[in-house]
Amino acid sequence: MASRIHTAFLSLTALGLLVGTPVAAQEASFSAAQKEELGTIIKEYLMDNPSVIMEAVESYRTQQEREAQKQAEERIAANIDALTSSDAPSVGNPEADVTVVEFFDYNCGYCTRALPDIQKVVDQDDNVRFVFQEMPILGDSSRKAAEWALAAHNQGKYFEYHVALMEHRGPKEDDQLEKLASDVGLDVEQMKKDIASGDIDKELQEALNMAREIGVSGTPAFIVGKTFIPGYIGEDGLKEAISQEREKANEDG
Repeated sequence: MASRIHTAFLSLTALGLLVGTPVAAQEASFSAAQKEELGTIIKEYLMDNPSVIMEAVESYRTQQEREAQKQAEERIAANIDALTSSDAPSVGNPEADVTVVEFFDYNCGYCTRALPDIQKVVDQDDNVRFVFQEMPILGDSSRKAAEWALAAHNQGKYFEYHVALMEHRGPKEDDQLEKLASDVGLDVEQMKKDIASGDIDKELQEALNMAREIGVSGTPAFIVGKTFIPGYIGEDGLKEAISQEREKANEDG
């Protein structure tokens, strides 16, 4: 049996199943009987060693993740100026050595959970900056909330309004959005004019296009330096990612 398995794996390599080379070009060199025997040997081996399948799947998944990360980093590098613009909504040190970008939605539960993590990191680290990129993908109320938040940014009160929206429990419709704006001292009528102008709609679309280009498929998603991190990672995860980015910067020079 061992020799048969060995032969099967040699055949698999020849077929390209283990090295990713085209199979069709190799099949002609095997007779129908050889193909049938090879199939039987492979099936027997996998039945006796099912973990091989899981190992192969895991290896493939890891390879795909690495490739996706590489592609994301290339696209982040191409968009880094827009992602981290000094004019973008942000909190923290404008001259920080590490910038973290968050793609988020106001109706996303994990984005709500991420807010106190971000606040704690900013309170404890005076050399970090968080930039907020609106990604309203969870319905019309998400889009509306994002529009009002960017209108608040025009008045220099983005983060105050951002926090109020994230902490608000209940609908995010016009009445609630207007009241929250009044509560943080915003000029509500000017916000309405800014939203109606079309400039904010254009800004939102640009952010969504950039998110798609990078490969952001859900919220929250973070970019720490130029490293893409999908999903919620908590306070400790943010701190670790920031620390790794600083170490990387030190190694690079």
